[in-house]
Amino acid sequence: MSEKALGSKLINSIWKYISEKQNELPLYHGNDVSEFIPASTECCFSTKKRAKINYNEIINLVSRLFEHNNTAVSGMAFLLDGELVGEYHKVPYTKEYRHVSYSVSKTIVALGFGIAVSKGFISVDTRLTSIFPEQKRIFTKANMKNITFKHLLTMTAGVTFDEMSSYFSFDWRKDFVSGDVMSSPGEEFYYNSLNSYMIVAAICKVTGVSFMDFMKEHLFSPMGITDITWDRCPMGVERGGWGMKLSLIDMLKFGQLILDEGNWQGIQLLESEWIRELTTCHVELKDRKIIYGYGYSIWLLRDGAFLMNGLFGQNVYINPDKRLVIATISSGEELFPDGEIVESICKFASIDNNFFYNKQRYFLADRFKNKLHRIMDKTLKEEYFRKVLGLYLGNKYIFSEYASGVLPLLTQIVYSNFSSGIESLKIELSNNDLTLIIKDTDDDITLNVGFSYKEPYKYQIINIKGKDFPVAVSGKLALDENGRVFLKIEVIYLEEASDRVFRIFFQKDSIRFKAYETPSIKNFISKFVKDDYVWRTRVFKNYIPSDYLDYKMNKILQPDVIGYIDD
Repeated sequence: MSEKALGSKLINSIWKYISEKQNELPLYHGNDVSEFIPASTECCFSTKKRAKINYNEIINLVSRLFEHNNTAVSGMAFLLDGELVGEYHKVPYTKEYRHVSYSVSKTIVALGFGIAVSKGFISVDTRLTSIFPEQKRIFTKANMKNITFKHLLTMTAGVTFDEMSSYFSFDWRKDFVSGDVMSSPGEEFYYNSLNSYMIVAAICKVTGVSFMDFMKEHLFSPMGITDITWDRCPMGVERGGWGMKLSLIDMLKFGQLILDEGNWQGIQLLESEWIRELTTCHVELKDRKIIYGYGYSIWLLRDGAFLMNGLFGQNVYINPDKRLVIATISSGEELFPDGEIVESICKFASIDNNFFYNKQRYFLADRFKNKLHRIMDKTLKEEYFRKVLGLYLGNKYIFSEYASGVLPLLTQIVYSNFSSGIESLKIELSNNDLTLIIKDTDDDITLNVGFSYKEPYKYQIINIKGKDFPVAVSGKLALDENGRVFLKIEVIYLEEASDRVFRIFFQKDSIRFKAYETPSIKNFISKFVKDDYVWRTRVFKNYIPSDYLDYKMNKILQPDVIGYIDD
């Protein structure tokens, strides 16, 4: 099935589900880590602030990226010469939470492959079909038979079974090996997360243990990484190319390991030769502003740095010349490395004056924290909330149309954890506590909402279809462009890259409910799947008028519905 058809099938499946015409959803992946596991707050790096770095410029860089809507950076941390010179979290994020890393995990898979090579389990020249002979058939394409693990590491395998295809598959190994290959292996760069998955599946096969167990023994435990989680495929194999959650400190650890050529605080965990091979340019990428090439599942930058990069602004920047490692977590619009976050980091690293500044700045972190509080909207007190919302408090509002879900649609897609929408909503205000009581498909969800200056966010864990999500929830009264008062609720998913925003307008005997999510899933579909993949498929072109398609997509992505009081 072509990628165009797969993109259409995914959108159509979601539409059929929410319109209750047909429960035809992609296969539920399963094997997600369902329980919330707090991040370790222990730090193994020196924090004596002896590094020769301009702390004022660090604060300026962090401030710009935190306050920019498109980058939406929520956490940054800096290492210089192995010393932690700064760790910053934007309210409401804190160091107690890990964050989805997306494709940052691809580089970690390549590190694990290097360990497997050093122990004689496998090599870069090993053919994929030799590891999985049970999946090879007489009709297996000649190009598939020629794919080696070097092709998988360098994203030059050209296999068309990719992330989108996996939503409609149970056995990813079988479907990858029997998939189409666009060109001869090694000829074309085709970025595909299932390449990393197949590396993980192969290591599981040749070692006889799970990839997590293999990595815990040889890498994670020696590095003091104990709180890592990795979602798995339907058959129980770690997803490889995505699905891992990391803390900022753990991201720095992997960066420092690469910077020190596989040596971790005096212990050689990986052969230095493998790290050099990993960071060698195997694929030249032309016409890129920041990137010039690709190594073994790592990006190579024009300033001489290496980059572990994931969707929406997850980065580990590793600069050998400056002995600098910078990690970012984000919920922004950036899909690929060539974006403002990495460009700003490269610019910071390029200025020599930023690295010869000895005067101490002990109080900058506190000053920055106070600045963040000052730029937050000062929310209104309970009396005003009660005055404005009094007639609407305690009423249960029923939605007859699709009203989105508490979980952002992008996150629903990531976990195949789909909602048919919010069925009812009730707002309560008591003893300075603002609460939303929501019925979402089969889940009863209570959102405790922060709205005071002293407590702008309420932290809690909500469970949606058996999976825990730590969130911070904030509410405020605001005016729209027409001067109408509405209640704005922000649900920040502290470990995900997508957040939910509700706007609730109050009418005589009803409420008007609008749902958004950030980053914009519409922009994501447009950039990642490309317009043609979603909007102009043959099926849509022939049978669905364009205005109806627009209506359909807006109903899914930005629902605007009326809720009536339940009599």
